[in-house]
Amino acid sequence: MRVVIAEDEMLERKAMRKFLEEHFHDIEIVGEAVNGRKAIELAEEQKPDLMLMDIKMPGIDGLEAMERISKTHPMIKFIVVSAYDSFRYAKQAMKFGVKEYILKPSNQEEAIRAILNVKKEIARDRQMNENRRAFFLTKIMQGEEIKSLQQSLFPEMKSGFFIVMNQTVPLPINYLQKDQVALYISNEKLDNAAVLTKVRTLQLQLGAHVYIGIGHPSSQVEDLTNSYYEAKQALFQLVEAGQKKYGFPPLRKTGPDITPFFQALEEGNEDRVWLLFEEIVDQLDVECYFKIKQLVEEKERTFPDIPSHQLQTASDWRGFLEMVCYEIREYYQSKNKIGRAKQYISENYQQSLTLEEVADVTELSPNYFSQLFREETGYTFSDYVTEVRIQTAKELLRENNATLKEISSHIGYRDPNYFSRVFKKQVGISPKQYQNQIIKK
Repeated sequence: MRVVIAEDEMLERKAMRKFLEEHFHDIEIVGEAVNGRKAIELAEEQKPDLMLMDIKMPGIDGLEAMERISKTHPMIKFIVVSAYDSFRYAKQAMKFGVKEYILKPSNQEEAIRAILNVKKEIARDRQMNENRRAFFLTKIMQGEEIKSLQQSLFPEMKSGFFIVMNQTVPLPINYLQKDQVALYISNEKLDNAAVLTKVRTLQLQLGAHVYIGIGHPSSQVEDLTNSYYEAKQALFQLVEAGQKKYGFPPLRKTGPDITPFFQALEEGNEDRVWLLFEEIVDQLDVECYFKIKQLVEEKERTFPDIPSHQLQTASDWRGFLEMVCYEIREYYQSKNKIGRAKQYISENYQQSLTLEEVADVTELSPNYFSQLFREETGYTFSDYVTEVRIQTAKELLRENNATLKEISSHIGYRDPNYFSRVFKKQVGISPKQYQNQIIKK
Protein backbone atom coordinates (compact mmCIF):
# COMPACT_ATOMS: atom_id res chain seq x y z
CA MET A 1 0.00 0.00 0.00
CA ARG A 2 1.42 3.38 -1.04
CA VAL A 3 1.12 6.14 1.58
CA VAL A 4 1.69 9.92 1.69
CA ILE A 5 2.05 11.73 5.03
CA ALA A 6 0.75 15.32 4.98
CA GLU A 7 1.82 17.10 8.19
CA ASP A 8 3.42 20.52 8.69
CA GLU A 9 5.30 19.56 11.89
CA MET A 10 8.58 17.76 11.07
CA LEU A 11 8.70 15.81 14.36
CA GLU A 12 5.13 14.61 13.81
CA ARG A 13 6.01 13.45 10.29
CA LYS A 14 9.04 11.55 11.53
CA ALA A 15 7.04 9.94 14.34
CA MET A 16 4.29 8.89 11.92
CA ARG A 17 6.82 7.45 9.44
CA LYS A 18 8.53 5.46 12.21
CA PHE A 19 5.19 4.18 13.50
CA LEU A 20 4.11 3.01 10.03
CA GLU A 21 7.43 1.34 9.22
CA GLU A 22 7.47 -0.53 12.54
CA HIS A 23 3.89 -1.85 12.41
CA PHE A 24 3.12 -2.24 8.69
CA HIS A 25 5.82 -3.93 6.61
CA ASP A 26 3.70 -3.89 3.44
CA ILE A 27 3.36 -0.09 3.48
CA GLU A 28 5.55 2.08 1.22
CA ILE A 29 5.79 5.76 2.15
CA VAL A 30 6.06 7.51 -1.21
CA GLY A 31 6.10 11.13 -0.03
CA GLU A 32 5.81 13.70 2.74
CA ALA A 33 3.96 17.00 2.41
CA VAL A 34 4.49 20.04 4.64
CA ASN A 35 1.29 21.77 3.47
CA GLY A 36 -1.90 21.21 1.51
CA ARG A 37 -0.47 22.39 -1.79
CA LYS A 38 2.39 19.88 -1.61
CA ALA A 39 -0.11 17.15 -0.67
CA ILE A 40 -2.09 17.90 -3.85
CA GLU A 41 1.12 17.73 -5.93
CA LEU A 42 2.12 14.40 -4.37
CA ALA A 43 -1.36 12.96 -4.96
CA GLU A 44 -0.98 13.79 -8.65
CA GLU A 45 2.61 12.55 -8.95
CA GLN A 46 2.52 9.41 -6.77
CA LYS A 47 -1.17 8.41 -6.89
CA PRO A 48 -1.01 6.87 -3.39
CA ASP A 49 -3.58 4.48 -1.97
CA LEU A 50 -3.78 6.35 1.35
CA MET A 51 -2.99 9.85 2.60
CA LEU A 52 -2.61 10.64 6.32
CA MET A 53 -3.82 14.24 6.33
CA ASP A 54 -3.37 16.85 9.06
CA ILE A 55 -6.23 19.37 9.04
CA LYS A 56 -4.37 22.46 10.26
CA MET A 57 -1.60 23.27 7.78
CA PRO A 58 -0.39 26.61 6.42
CA GLY A 59 -1.89 27.91 3.17
CA ILE A 60 -4.21 25.23 1.79
CA ASP A 61 -5.40 23.29 4.84
CA GLY A 62 -6.11 19.56 4.99
CA LEU A 63 -9.85 19.86 4.33
CA GLU A 64 -9.37 21.90 1.16
CA ALA A 65 -6.56 19.60 -0.01
CA MET A 66 -8.79 16.53 0.46
CA GLU A 67 -11.62 18.21 -1.43
CA ARG A 68 -9.37 18.98 -4.43
CA ILE A 69 -7.69 15.56 -4.43
CA SER A 70 -10.95 13.60 -4.15
CA LYS A 71 -12.34 15.34 -7.26
CA THR A 72 -9.55 14.12 -9.52
CA HIS A 73 -8.51 10.95 -7.66
CA PRO A 74 -11.64 9.47 -6.05
CA MET A 75 -9.89 6.16 -5.31
CA ILE A 76 -7.42 7.74 -2.83
CA LYS A 77 -8.39 7.12 0.82
CA PHE A 78 -7.78 9.56 3.67
CA ILE A 79 -7.20 9.28 7.39
CA VAL A 80 -7.54 12.62 9.13
CA VAL A 81 -4.82 13.23 11.74
CA SER A 82 -5.47 16.23 13.97
CA ALA A 83 -5.09 17.57 17.49
CA TYR A 84 -8.43 19.30 17.12
CA ASP A 85 -11.10 16.99 18.53
CA SER A 86 -13.90 18.73 16.73
CA PHE A 87 -17.02 17.10 15.33
CA ARG A 88 -17.23 19.98 12.86
CA TYR A 89 -13.95 18.96 11.23
CA ALA A 90 -14.89 15.28 11.25
CA LYS A 91 -18.26 16.07 9.67
CA GLN A 92 -16.61 18.13 6.91
CA ALA A 93 -14.06 15.37 6.26
CA MET A 94 -16.83 12.78 5.86
CA LYS A 95 -17.93 14.58 2.67
CA PHE A 96 -14.72 13.35 1.04
CA GLY A 97 -15.20 9.75 2.09
CA VAL A 98 -13.09 9.97 5.25
CA LYS A 99 -14.13 7.28 7.72
CA GLU A 100 -11.18 7.29 10.12
CA TYR A 101 -10.03 10.15 12.38
CA ILE A 102 -6.84 9.93 14.49
CA LEU A 103 -6.27 12.43 17.29
CA LYS A 104 -2.80 13.73 18.19
CA PRO A 105 -1.18 12.46 20.28
CA SER A 106 -2.61 9.24 18.93
CA ASN A 107 -3.40 6.10 20.84
CA GLN A 108 -1.30 3.37 19.19
CA GLU A 109 -4.07 0.77 19.21
CA GLU A 110 -6.59 3.21 17.72
CA ALA A 111 -4.13 4.23 15.00
CA ILE A 112 -3.43 0.60 14.06
CA ARG A 113 -7.15 -0.17 13.99
CA ALA A 114 -7.86 2.87 11.76
CA ILE A 115 -5.14 1.93 9.26
CA LEU A 116 -6.20 -1.73 9.18
CA ASN A 117 -9.79 -0.67 8.46
CA VAL A 118 -8.68 1.50 5.57
CA LYS A 119 -6.43 -1.28 4.24
CA LYS A 120 -9.45 -3.60 4.09
CA GLU A 121 -11.45 -0.93 2.29
CA ILE A 122 -8.66 -0.39 -0.24
CA ALA A 123 -8.44 -4.16 -0.88
CA ARG A 124 -12.22 -4.32 -1.47
CA ASP A 125 -12.11 -1.34 -3.82
CA ARG A 126 -9.21 -2.82 -5.75
CA GLN A 127 -11.03 -6.10 -6.24
CA MET A 128 -14.20 -4.31 -7.30
CA ASN A 129 -12.25 -2.13 -9.70
CA GLU A 130 -10.47 -5.15 -11.18
CA ASN A 131 -13.83 -6.85 -11.72
CA ARG A 132 -15.19 -3.76 -13.48
CA ARG A 133 -12.09 -3.46 -15.66
CA ALA A 134 -12.35 -7.13 -16.64
CA PHE A 135 -16.05 -6.67 -17.41
CA PHE A 136 -15.23 -3.59 -19.51
CA LEU A 137 -12.62 -5.50 -21.51
CA THR A 138 -14.93 -8.46 -22.13
CA LYS A 139 -17.82 -6.26 -23.25
CA ILE A 140 -15.62 -4.44 -25.78
CA MET A 141 -14.37 -7.74 -27.20
CA GLN A 142 -18.01 -8.82 -27.60
CA GLY A 143 -18.97 -5.58 -29.33
CA GLU A 144 -21.47 -4.49 -26.68
CA GLU A 145 -22.39 -0.98 -25.51
CA ILE A 146 -20.07 0.19 -22.72
CA LYS A 147 -19.97 3.99 -23.07
CA SER A 148 -21.27 4.66 -19.54
CA LEU A 149 -18.77 2.19 -18.02
CA GLN A 150 -15.92 3.83 -19.93
CA GLN A 151 -16.92 7.25 -18.57
CA SER A 152 -16.88 5.81 -15.07
CA LEU A 153 -13.59 3.88 -15.31
CA PHE A 154 -11.64 6.02 -17.78
CA PRO A 155 -13.25 9.49 -17.88
CA GLU A 156 -10.13 11.09 -19.42
CA MET A 157 -9.70 8.49 -22.17
CA LYS A 158 -8.61 10.06 -25.48
CA SER A 159 -7.80 6.88 -27.40
CA GLY A 160 -7.10 3.18 -27.09
CA PHE A 161 -5.94 0.13 -29.03
CA PHE A 162 -5.87 -3.65 -28.69
CA ILE A 163 -2.98 -6.07 -28.88
CA VAL A 164 -3.24 -9.86 -29.16
CA MET A 165 -0.23 -12.09 -28.38
CA ASN A 166 0.57 -15.67 -29.36
CA GLN A 167 0.91 -16.63 -25.69
CA THR A 168 -0.14 -15.36 -22.28
CA VAL A 169 2.52 -13.02 -20.92
CA PRO A 170 2.04 -10.62 -17.95
CA LEU A 171 1.92 -7.02 -19.18
CA PRO A 172 2.52 -3.65 -17.47
CA ILE A 173 -0.30 -2.33 -15.31
CA ASN A 174 -1.45 0.24 -17.88
CA TYR A 175 -2.74 -2.61 -20.06
CA LEU A 176 -6.10 -4.24 -19.32
CA GLN A 177 -5.28 -7.89 -19.88
CA LYS A 178 -7.26 -11.11 -20.29
CA ASP A 179 -5.01 -14.05 -21.18
CA GLN A 180 -3.46 -13.24 -24.60
CA VAL A 181 -5.56 -10.11 -25.22
CA ALA A 182 -4.88 -6.64 -23.85
CA LEU A 183 -6.31 -3.15 -24.22
CA TYR A 184 -4.22 -0.01 -23.83
CA ILE A 185 -6.15 3.08 -22.69
CA SER A 186 -4.48 6.46 -23.12
CA ASN A 187 -5.34 9.97 -21.90
CA GLU A 188 -3.61 11.26 -25.04
CA LYS A 189 -4.60 11.00 -28.70
CA LEU A 190 -2.50 8.22 -30.26
CA ASP A 191 -1.75 7.73 -33.94
CA ASN A 192 -0.33 4.60 -35.61
CA ALA A 193 3.27 5.81 -35.21
CA ALA A 194 2.87 6.35 -31.45
CA VAL A 195 1.25 2.93 -31.07
CA LEU A 196 4.07 1.23 -32.96
CA THR A 197 6.64 2.92 -30.71
CA LYS A 198 4.87 1.67 -27.57
CA VAL A 199 4.46 -1.88 -28.86
CA ARG A 200 8.04 -2.04 -30.15
CA THR A 201 9.27 -1.21 -26.62
CA LEU A 202 6.90 -3.77 -25.15
CA GLN A 203 7.94 -6.51 -27.59
CA LEU A 204 11.63 -5.97 -26.80
CA GLN A 205 10.81 -6.35 -23.08
CA LEU A 206 8.81 -9.55 -23.62
CA GLY A 207 11.37 -11.29 -25.84
CA ALA A 208 11.73 -12.72 -29.35
CA HIS A 209 9.35 -15.63 -28.70
CA VAL A 210 6.33 -13.27 -28.42
CA TYR A 211 4.38 -12.11 -31.49
CA ILE A 212 2.07 -9.10 -31.03
CA GLY A 213 -0.78 -8.27 -33.38
CA ILE A 214 -1.91 -4.64 -33.13
CA GLY A 215 -5.30 -3.07 -33.81
CA HIS A 216 -5.52 0.50 -35.05
CA PRO A 217 -6.06 3.13 -32.32
CA SER A 218 -9.48 4.71 -31.92
CA SER A 219 -10.72 7.77 -30.04
CA GLN A 220 -14.26 6.34 -29.87
CA VAL A 221 -14.82 3.54 -27.36
CA GLU A 222 -17.53 2.01 -29.58
CA ASP A 223 -14.93 1.48 -32.33
CA LEU A 224 -12.49 -0.42 -30.11
CA THR A 225 -14.13 -3.76 -30.93
CA ASN A 226 -12.87 -3.30 -34.48
CA SER A 227 -9.36 -2.74 -33.07
CA TYR A 228 -9.64 -6.08 -31.25
CA TYR A 229 -10.52 -7.99 -34.42
CA GLU A 230 -7.76 -6.19 -36.33
CA ALA A 231 -5.23 -7.26 -33.68
CA LYS A 232 -6.37 -10.89 -33.99
CA GLN A 233 -6.04 -10.77 -37.75
CA ALA A 234 -2.61 -9.11 -37.48
CA LEU A 235 -1.33 -11.81 -35.11
CA PHE A 236 -2.46 -14.56 -37.47
CA GLN A 237 -0.59 -12.92 -40.37
CA LEU A 238 2.56 -12.36 -38.29
CA VAL A 239 2.73 -15.96 -37.05
CA GLU A 240 2.06 -17.30 -40.56
CA ALA A 241 4.85 -15.17 -42.08
CA GLY A 242 7.25 -15.84 -39.18
CA GLN A 243 9.27 -12.68 -39.83
CA LYS A 244 8.16 -9.49 -38.06
CA LYS A 245 7.29 -9.85 -34.38
CA TYR A 246 4.66 -7.09 -34.17
CA GLY A 247 2.51 -5.04 -36.51
CA PHE A 248 -0.90 -3.94 -37.76
CA PRO A 249 -3.06 -6.08 -40.08
CA PRO A 250 -2.22 -5.75 -43.80
CA LEU A 251 -4.00 -3.05 -45.77
CA ARG A 252 -7.14 -4.11 -47.60
CA LYS A 253 -6.50 -5.05 -51.20
CA THR A 254 -7.76 -2.59 -53.80
CA GLY A 255 -10.60 -3.83 -55.94
CA PRO A 256 -14.28 -3.32 -56.79
CA ASP A 257 -16.55 -1.25 -54.54
CA ILE A 258 -17.73 -3.52 -51.73
CA THR A 259 -20.79 -1.38 -50.88
CA PRO A 260 -23.23 -3.19 -53.28
CA PHE A 261 -22.33 -6.49 -51.60
CA PHE A 262 -23.29 -5.17 -48.17
CA GLN A 263 -26.45 -3.63 -49.59
CA ALA A 264 -27.49 -6.99 -51.07
CA LEU A 265 -26.73 -8.73 -47.76
CA GLU A 266 -28.74 -6.12 -45.83
CA GLU A 267 -31.73 -6.56 -48.15
CA GLY A 268 -31.58 -10.36 -48.05
CA ASN A 269 -30.94 -10.56 -51.82
CA GLU A 270 -29.00 -13.85 -51.75
CA ASP A 271 -28.73 -14.22 -55.52
CA ARG A 272 -26.94 -10.88 -55.72
CA VAL A 273 -24.82 -11.68 -52.63
CA TRP A 274 -23.35 -14.75 -54.30
CA LEU A 275 -23.05 -12.98 -57.67
CA LEU A 276 -20.90 -10.27 -56.05
CA PHE A 277 -19.06 -12.62 -53.69
CA GLU A 278 -16.51 -13.81 -56.23
CA GLU A 279 -15.65 -10.21 -57.13
CA ILE A 280 -15.06 -8.94 -53.59
CA VAL A 281 -13.92 -12.04 -51.65
CA ASP A 282 -10.29 -10.85 -51.63
CA GLN A 283 -11.37 -7.67 -49.85
CA LEU A 284 -13.20 -9.38 -47.00
CA ASP A 285 -11.33 -8.72 -43.75
CA VAL A 286 -11.87 -8.18 -40.04
CA GLU A 287 -13.55 -4.83 -40.65
CA CYS A 288 -16.07 -6.53 -42.95
CA TYR A 289 -16.57 -9.26 -40.36
CA PHE A 290 -17.46 -6.73 -37.69
CA LYS A 291 -19.76 -4.83 -40.06
CA ILE A 292 -21.61 -8.09 -40.88
CA LYS A 293 -21.86 -8.86 -37.14
CA GLN A 294 -23.47 -5.48 -36.54
CA LEU A 295 -25.87 -6.01 -39.45
CA VAL A 296 -27.05 -9.38 -38.12
CA GLU A 297 -27.42 -8.19 -34.52
CA GLU A 298 -29.38 -5.11 -35.58
CA LYS A 299 -31.96 -7.51 -36.99
CA GLU A 300 -31.89 -9.33 -33.62
CA ARG A 301 -30.77 -12.57 -35.24
CA THR A 302 -28.10 -15.01 -34.01
CA PHE A 303 -24.59 -14.22 -35.26
CA PRO A 304 -22.59 -17.34 -36.30
CA ASP A 305 -20.19 -18.53 -33.61
CA ILE A 306 -17.11 -18.29 -35.83
CA PRO A 307 -14.19 -16.06 -34.76
CA SER A 308 -12.77 -13.73 -37.41
CA HIS A 309 -9.28 -15.29 -37.38
CA GLN A 310 -10.76 -18.55 -38.73
CA LEU A 311 -11.91 -16.81 -41.92
CA GLN A 312 -8.77 -17.05 -44.04
CA THR A 313 -9.87 -18.55 -47.35
CA ALA A 314 -12.72 -17.96 -49.83
CA SER A 315 -14.20 -21.26 -48.69
CA ASP A 316 -14.13 -20.11 -45.03
CA TRP A 317 -15.94 -16.89 -45.93
CA ARG A 318 -18.50 -18.72 -48.06
CA GLY A 319 -19.42 -21.07 -45.23
CA PHE A 320 -19.66 -18.15 -42.81
CA LEU A 321 -21.83 -16.10 -45.19
CA GLU A 322 -24.16 -19.04 -45.82
CA MET A 323 -24.99 -19.00 -42.11
CA VAL A 324 -25.39 -15.20 -42.15
CA CYS A 325 -27.72 -15.42 -45.17
CA TYR A 326 -29.80 -18.05 -43.36
CA GLU A 327 -30.30 -15.72 -40.37
CA ILE A 328 -31.25 -12.79 -42.62
CA ARG A 329 -33.60 -15.02 -44.62
CA GLU A 330 -35.31 -16.06 -41.39
CA TYR A 331 -35.61 -12.39 -40.41
CA TYR A 332 -37.40 -11.45 -43.64
CA GLN A 333 -39.54 -14.59 -43.64
CA SER A 334 -40.67 -13.71 -40.13
CA LYS A 335 -41.55 -10.19 -41.28
CA ASN A 336 -43.49 -11.64 -44.23
CA LYS A 337 -45.38 -13.98 -41.93
CA ILE A 338 -46.40 -11.10 -39.68
CA GLY A 339 -47.44 -9.12 -42.75
CA ARG A 340 -49.61 -12.07 -43.79
CA ALA A 341 -51.13 -12.16 -40.27
CA LYS A 342 -51.92 -8.44 -40.35
CA GLN A 343 -53.56 -8.84 -43.76
CA TYR A 344 -55.69 -11.73 -42.48
CA ILE A 345 -56.76 -9.67 -39.45
CA SER A 346 -57.75 -6.71 -41.65
CA GLU A 347 -59.93 -9.00 -43.77
CA ASN A 348 -61.54 -10.93 -40.89
CA TYR A 349 -61.74 -8.60 -37.87
CA GLN A 350 -65.59 -8.65 -38.13
CA GLN A 351 -65.48 -12.27 -36.97
CA SER A 352 -64.32 -13.84 -33.72
CA LEU A 353 -60.56 -14.15 -34.18
CA THR A 354 -58.23 -16.30 -32.06
CA LEU A 355 -54.45 -16.26 -31.84
CA GLU A 356 -54.36 -19.97 -32.72
CA GLU A 357 -56.37 -19.36 -35.88
CA VAL A 358 -54.09 -16.60 -37.16
CA ALA A 359 -50.93 -18.50 -36.13
CA ASP A 360 -52.18 -21.38 -38.25
CA VAL A 361 -52.44 -19.02 -41.24
CA THR A 362 -48.76 -18.07 -40.81
CA GLU A 363 -47.69 -21.71 -40.29
CA LEU A 364 -46.11 -20.85 -36.94
CA SER A 365 -46.72 -22.29 -33.48
CA PRO A 366 -49.05 -20.10 -31.35
CA ASN A 367 -46.31 -19.34 -28.79
CA TYR A 368 -43.72 -18.36 -31.37
CA PHE A 369 -46.28 -16.40 -33.39
CA SER A 370 -47.36 -14.49 -30.27
CA GLN A 371 -43.75 -13.54 -29.43
CA LEU A 372 -42.89 -12.63 -33.02
CA PHE A 373 -46.09 -10.60 -33.50
CA ARG A 374 -45.34 -8.47 -30.46
CA GLU A 375 -41.73 -7.90 -31.52
CA GLU A 376 -42.76 -6.80 -35.02
CA THR A 377 -45.85 -4.70 -34.23
CA GLY A 378 -45.34 -3.53 -30.65
CA TYR A 379 -48.79 -4.92 -29.80
CA THR A 380 -50.01 -8.16 -28.30
CA PHE A 381 -52.26 -10.08 -30.70
CA SER A 382 -55.47 -9.18 -28.83
CA ASP A 383 -54.48 -5.49 -28.47
CA TYR A 384 -53.76 -5.28 -32.19
CA VAL A 385 -57.16 -6.77 -33.13
CA THR A 386 -58.84 -4.33 -30.74
CA GLU A 387 -56.92 -1.43 -32.30
CA VAL A 388 -58.04 -2.43 -35.82
CA ARG A 389 -61.66 -2.67 -34.69
CA ILE A 390 -61.64 0.67 -32.84
CA GLN A 391 -60.06 2.51 -35.80
CA THR A 392 -62.78 1.07 -38.07
CA ALA A 393 -65.43 2.12 -35.55
CA LYS A 394 -64.07 5.67 -35.57
CA GLU A 395 -64.42 5.80 -39.37
CA LEU A 396 -68.02 4.55 -39.20
CA LEU A 397 -68.89 7.02 -36.45
CA ARG A 398 -67.49 9.88 -38.53
CA GLU A 399 -69.64 8.79 -41.48
CA ASN A 400 -72.72 8.85 -39.18
CA ASN A 401 -74.66 6.38 -41.36
CA ALA A 402 -75.07 3.50 -38.90
CA THR A 403 -76.37 2.97 -35.38
CA LEU A 404 -74.08 1.99 -32.52
CA LYS A 405 -75.59 -1.49 -32.59
CA GLU A 406 -74.83 -1.84 -36.31
CA ILE A 407 -71.29 -0.53 -35.86
CA SER A 408 -70.73 -2.89 -32.93
CA SER A 409 -71.88 -5.87 -34.97
CA HIS A 410 -69.86 -4.82 -38.02
CA ILE A 411 -66.55 -4.77 -36.14
CA GLY A 412 -67.09 -8.09 -34.38
CA TYR A 413 -68.76 -7.17 -31.07
CA ARG A 414 -72.17 -8.75 -30.52
CA ASP A 415 -72.88 -6.72 -27.37
CA PRO A 416 -73.14 -2.92 -28.01
CA ASN A 417 -72.58 -2.21 -24.30
CA TYR A 418 -69.34 -4.18 -24.33
CA PHE A 419 -68.29 -2.31 -27.49
CA SER A 420 -68.95 1.02 -25.75
CA ARG A 421 -66.83 0.00 -22.75
CA VAL A 422 -63.93 -1.09 -24.97
CA PHE A 423 -64.17 2.09 -27.07
CA LYS A 424 -64.13 4.35 -24.00
CA LYS A 425 -61.16 2.47 -22.54
CA GLN A 426 -59.19 2.90 -25.78
CA VAL A 427 -60.27 6.43 -26.79
CA GLY A 428 -61.10 8.01 -23.43
CA ILE A 429 -64.68 8.94 -24.32
CA SER A 430 -67.80 6.97 -25.29
CA PRO A 431 -68.73 6.31 -28.96
CA LYS A 432 -71.64 8.77 -28.66
CA GLN A 433 -69.42 11.51 -27.23
CA TYR A 434 -66.88 10.89 -29.99
CA GLN A 435 -69.58 11.14 -32.66
CA ASN A 436 -70.99 14.35 -31.12
CA GLN A 437 -67.54 15.95 -31.21
CA ILE A 438 -67.22 15.11 -34.91
CA ILE A 439 -70.68 16.50 -35.71
CA LYS A 440 -69.94 19.79 -33.86
CA LYS A 441 -66.84 20.29 -36.00
